Amino acid sequence: MSSFVVLVPVKSSGAKSRLASVLSPAERRELGSLLLTGVLSALADAGLLEKTYVVTSDPEILRLSARSGARRVEESRDRGVNAAVEAGVKALGHPFKVMVLPSDLPLLRASEVKHLLWLSELLEVVIAPSASFNGTNALVFPPDAGLALSYDRDSFWNHIRESGRRGLSVGVSSEPGLAFDLDSPDDLRVLGRSRTGSPAVEFARKVFR
Repeated sequence: MSSFVVLVPVKSSGAKSRLASVLSPAERRELGSLLLTGVLSALADAGLLEKTYVVTSDPEILRLSARSGARRVEESRDRGVNAAVEAGVKALGHPFKVMVLPSDLPLLRASEVKHLLWLSELLEVVIAPSASFNGTNALVFPPDAGLALSYDRDSFWNHIRESGRRGLSVGVSSEPGLAFDLDSPDDLRVLGRSRTGSPAVEFARKVFR
């Protein structure tokens, strides 16, 4: 049994449908690949790539993950984030603790990942909310504690309440790279104005030139 793993659930084709007004399907796939590569790079810089598993049913994403050095858990079909995390936990034999990171955190830094790790040594559950505090952009938890996953509307507060119900100690991290997830055209515009240099940022800048 592994002591600590990172799961990165990635949707199959058709992801980022809310960007359809500004990006073609091919552009959305390109952006999705850039975003995943950026998250895997941050995990590599934090020394966690060998413990990272990308969970997806998308063959292209599986190949990209392999080229990036991440491990993979292949799903038979896309059933949502809750099912993807559960599939990863089951496939890996219920690790002692799991960090779940989405693939759409374009400003994520290695230092923020390390901060999550540090908090997870002090607390049983660590949650990083989205900027609007209605989503969960990072979750570290012990799978065998019985925490019910709730990656849907108001997932941040649902995870807080569920942790309390289970009597688990909880920490919250609001680091900027964890709070900013790319989901809408407005998010893409904000990303294009970022001073951070990355392929995803350059992609966003080109869209609105």
